[in-house]
Amino acid sequence: MPALVNGQWIKGDVAASEMKDGAFHREPTRFRNWITADGVLDKEGTPTFKAEAGRYQLFVSYLCPWASRTLIFRHLKGLENIISVAVAEPALGENGWTFTNLVDAGQKAPPIHYLHQLYTASLATYTGKVSVPVLWDRREGQIVNNESADII
Repeated sequence: MPALVNGQWIKGDVAASEMKDGAFHREPTRFRNWITADGVLDKEGTPTFKAEAGRYQLFVSYLCPWASRTLIFRHLKGLENIISVAVAEPALGENGWTFTNLVDAGQKAPPIHYLHQLYTASLATYTGKVSVPVLWDRREGQIVNNESADII
């Protein structure tokens, strides 16, 4: 699986680097922010994002079980009209997760065709895997969270 290195898309097999001593070791996710009712600092003093209808977008692929569970919880919590969704093609291509049509990511980011464009829009020098799900802040043009356990 390809990855971003200092904001540049590199084609290669990153997944092989996760195999150590015959076991799979998952790289920790980098974007672990929270959405709260008021958007104030959390207990550790980290800023949070304010809950607002239409502000957030979920980027997923039906192929990924971690992303699929965020869709299930979105439905169970009745957030279909609050958080929009963009679904990637079911095959992971040489450019990573791909969207057939350009996806409007809000005013602070250009329309995207590849998920890695969200990562570099959020952090220009990002290094790491580009994975779904991604909870995106359309107003601020940045990734809120890319850890499914946090998103749900």
